[in-house]
Amino acid sequence: MITEVTWFILGNGIFLEDNEIEILPYLKIRKVNKLSIFELAGLGAKGFQQWSLLEPFCYLTNNFEIISSENKSTYGYDILNRAWLLNTLLVLRKKTTTNSIALLNHSWNNIKDAKEVKANLCDYHINMLQISSFNNLNMEKSDICWLKEHFEIANTLAFKYEKFRYSLEVLNSWRYCVDIKSAIAIIWAAIESIVDVSSEITYRLSLSISSLLYERGEKRIEKFKDIKKLYGLRSKVVHGSNLKDNDIENALVGSFNLLSELVTYMIENNQIIAEKDFESAIFK
Repeated sequence: MITEVTWFILGNGIFLEDNEIEILPYLKIRKVNKLSIFELAGLGAKGFQQWSLLEPFCYLTNNFEIISSENKSTYGYDILNRAWLLNTLLVLRKKTTTNSIALLNHSWNNIKDAKEVKANLCDYHINMLQISSFNNLNMEKSDICWLKEHFEIANTLAFKYEKFRYSLEVLNSWRYCVDIKSAIAIIWAAIESIVDVSSEITYRLSLSISSLLYERGEKRIEKFKDIKKLYGLRSKVVHGSNLKDNDIENALVGSFNLLSELVTYMIENNQIIAEKDFESAIFK
């Protein structure tokens, strides 16, 4: 028999129009009212030793909590990893400032009366890469509908396939790199892992991805050219060429968008991309 357990993961980085959004019966997002430093200190007195690290979030207005409960199925990610997956899918939807900060066995809206406290830090990072192109912090209806429809598909793919999990991990972790150049490098490591080519990389990678994502015609040709150009920028960045800051940031934006397209393709088609898929897209 499975014990009913619920964790509340404090997050930051998006604005919710509704007070609570149900993604699935066991997975919800809820607004968090202004945190009190005194109430956080109360959690410290009850055993949460890292409580002081959360003080900066007391002064922000875009806090939320992911409410993740145990469900009857034991298949896929467990309750905490499902919260991580939801956070990562929000990043996939271009909410790149979304961050899961700390977990608690009580709602962050009611920490004053919390008893038998169990708490810990999650993906807590002092610095995060900020990209001006990714500044849509609003949770749109289209985002909610997409998450409801595709969350369990992503959960299943992540459970079954290491390559897909790696892509998700990169989608989430590039933001914590020390600089943009490092972020570009790990994003392209994930892209190359998906395509899995070892020779004539620029041509074959550009041809494979453009053929997979677009039907024959002008859009495929343009995508082919864009990816070739993007890979060229990636190579210059990684190998230390002297580029303008704007060019480096554009390379990051393009690289993230390309990885997002590939991950979204896998989720929406409920399949991992294999070599035969690229071959079929190119030759059929």
